[in-house]
Amino acid sequence: MRVQVNQMIYDDAHPKCTCKVVQSQGQLYAFVQCLDMGMDGERLVGTKRYWGRFEWGSEDHMRAILANGGKWNGRGPV
Repeated sequence: MRVQVNQMIYDDAHPKCTCKVVQSQGQLYAFVQCLDMGMDGERLVGTKRYWGRFEWGSEDHMRAILANGGKWNGRGPV
């Protein structure tokens, strides 16, 4: 799956992109690490981490996480 929202790209084939899925209270949540392509969108400037509700195979849920998901720093939500 490859999803782009503004300068953020999630590509499950890229080694720096990750998606960890957990279940809590009957819901699935994904903790996503995506590529930050900077303001010009032309070069990789780093990675960003977001989390949110998730559904397997749904590009719409991944788009929603990249667009409006909560931030996390590797230890949990910030």
